[in-house]
Order: sequence, then structure tokens, then C-alpha cells
Amino acid sequence: MKQSDILAILLNEENTKRLDQLGKIHNYTKHYLLLAEELSEDGVAFLQPMKEHRDAYDHLVRVLSLHTRVDDLPNDFDYNYYINDNLKKSYGHEYRAFFDTADWLTFICRKAIRETLSFAAKRKMYISKYGEKDFEEIRRFINNVPFEIAKYREKKDVSKSALLEEVEEYRVALDRLIKIYKKIHTI
Repeated sequence: MKQSDILAILLNEENTKRLDQLGKIHNYTKHYLLLAEELSEDGVAFLQPMKEHRDAYDHLVRVLSLHTRVDDLPNDFDYNYYINDNLKKSYGHEYRAFFDTADWLTFICRKAIRETLSFAAKRKMYISKYGEKDFEEIRRFINNVPFEIAKYREKKDVSKSALLEEVEEYRVALDRLIKIYKKIHTI
């Protein structure tokens, strides 16, 4: 098996779709992971998502370097299965990295928002700048978002086929939290 044979298997329709989705989830995770690292008050890095990224990378490199190990493989080695299986595993690691990152970032944002708005003076400043209605909407969202996040986490299942859709759904809540976080820090 040559490198071009491996790439041909990787570039079949199903794998191309999976690679596109893997790339999207990776880029989302990277964005949110960098943001979480910057917002972390203690300057702490959360290692689990980085471990998942490393494991995803390892599965991809196994596939891409398969041609260098051909002589060590049995004659009946199933290249298609091996390549597809490792690609699925890489995708699963990226999926878990996203959820680990999103869970961490939502915690950071919720904590900071709650702490900031727990001070009467900050609350008054926020209401005077954005209005009582806006404050109440944020309060309701912040009080409800743990239940939404629990719902996303409960549905999380790497064996499902709609992983990207679950990531996109979680991103809506995450992006709203980030928007509120930014807004709160303008007062």
C-alpha cells in the first residue's frame, strides 16, 4: 500500500465528510480552548481537551504513516477497515475535546457573570446601561443554562452519527454566554 492508496481511501465520500466535520469541530474547540485559557482567572490550562486533541492527532498519523509499516502487517490486513476505524476514533476524540472545552468555558463564563452581577453596584450599572428587561433576560438565561448544558451532556454520545449537530447546538448556548460575558465586562 502506497501513500496515494491511503489518501484515496481517506478521500472517499464518507471519509471526506467525516474529515470536514472533524476539522470544523477541531477549529471550534481550538477557538474556545484558547478563549477559556485567556479567561481563566488562575491562568490554568485544562489538560483533558489537549489530551483529546493529541489522541485525535495520533489516530490520523497512524493512518497517514500506514504505508511505512506495510512490511510489518499480515497479508490479510484490512486497510479499509483500519483507516476508517482510526478516522472514526480521531473524530470521536475531537468531539470529546469540544465538550470538555465547552463545559470548562461555560463554567468560567457563568461564574464570572454571576459574581459580577452579585454586586448591587454592578447590577445597578448594568441596568442603567442596558435596561431592566435586558438584565432579567440575562438572569433567566443564566439560571436556565445549567439545565441546557446538562441536556447537551446527557445527549453526548460519540457513537451517534449527528455529532456535528450536537456541537453546533451547544455552540449556540456557549456563544450567548460569551456575548453576555463581554457585555457584563463593559460596565
